[in-house]
Amino acid sequence: MFENILYHSEIVKLLRDDIKNNKLPSSLLFYGDVYTGKLTAALELARVLSCEKDGDWSCSCSSCEQHRVLDSPDTVLLGSHYFLEEIEACGDVLRRNRQITGQYQFIRAVRKLTRRFDPQIWEGQENKLKGLSSELEKIELILEKVQPGAILPNEKKLNKLLVDSGKICKKIISYISSDNIPISHIRNVTFWSHTTFSGTAKVIIVEGSDSMGEASRNALLKIIEEPPPSVYFILISTRKNKIIPTILSRVRPYNFRSRTESEDKTIIQRIFKDESVEFKNLRDYFMGMKGINLSILRQYANKIIVTVQDANELNIDDFSELIEIISESNMLKVFLEEMLLLLHTKLPGASGFEEGLSIQLLTKWNELIHTTILNKRSFNQNTKLLFETLLYQMRNEI
Repeated sequence: MFENILYHSEIVKLLRDDIKNNKLPSSLLFYGDVYTGKLTAALELARVLSCEKDGDWSCSCSSCEQHRVLDSPDTVLLGSHYFLEEIEACGDVLRRNRQITGQYQFIRAVRKLTRRFDPQIWEGQENKLKGLSSELEKIELILEKVQPGAILPNEKKLNKLLVDSGKICKKIISYISSDNIPISHIRNVTFWSHTTFSGTAKVIIVEGSDSMGEASRNALLKIIEEPPPSVYFILISTRKNKIIPTILSRVRPYNFRSRTESEDKTIIQRIFKDESVEFKNLRDYFMGMKGINLSILRQYANKIIVTVQDANELNIDDFSELIEIISESNMLKVFLEEMLLLLHTKLPGASGFEEGLSIQLLTKWNELIHTTILNKRSFNQNTKLLFETLLYQMRNEI
């Protein structure tokens, strides 16, 4: 079991031991940076818990067969994810490497998105999904043609299917407007967990658990305090410190460390079948799939750090080119993530450490950037205004 969880041997051992000794808690927290495999591990844990045999990846039981293509009725997915990047990357693998592993990868990438619209999640709010059902049906028809074991269409037809799937998935993603998980979704899965029983474990995976609104947090807290038998909650977060203490005290945390550059390159080669040396980590790889030039964004991120420290008056016009770049296709989030990564290199002990930047200042800047990301996602505020406000807030903290 957990054969597909790479470079997290300590976490795998903990999970295996807990399962073997019947000590796995009903509520878990998988936390760490993006692209560290948290959702993959959560989905694998859900499969193992539902397995009718020994939990091996190649298990032939009906439950494992459903889980391998993310079609199990006993697992629910809530929250947001970097859907399109993964779908495009896995589609590229299938295009280049017409093998069963590529079929599994692509189907799983797509269903990480489509399973966010399961009926048990949206019950009572079907009107909000008006027009989406046809898109979900279209994407399922495409997945039927690339199911593991099926004979794939010829190169031209397969390429068209992958292009069409990308367009459909973009429409589906538009229905996930922010990282905020509505309280209705928590209530619906709570009702589902109490009222249906299939004889196997039921798993509720909550991504973005650190950015839920107060009402949703309280509803989640209530159910994890007294979960039904054989029901497991796996919370996923990039910011453990933003999860309220009352929830944090009721979950067992598992820290997914960032992989080394060498480890990420190995994953790109083994999982995504790409021997390219231009990508140093999974973030670079996924952004490259979207045609994003991260080197330009990194140069601007460094320029901002230097500028806000300068004694001269800030001039937003100096960043007009950057504002134009990040105003397109929701690039603000990508750029702000680059700023966060740059700040990490400024910490004491890091290779880019600068004496003039205290931990307190870096921490405050980090919080300001995270708040800006959330404001953009949740309220879709004007990009230029958000960016300008952030710069002046960073300057005021010096």
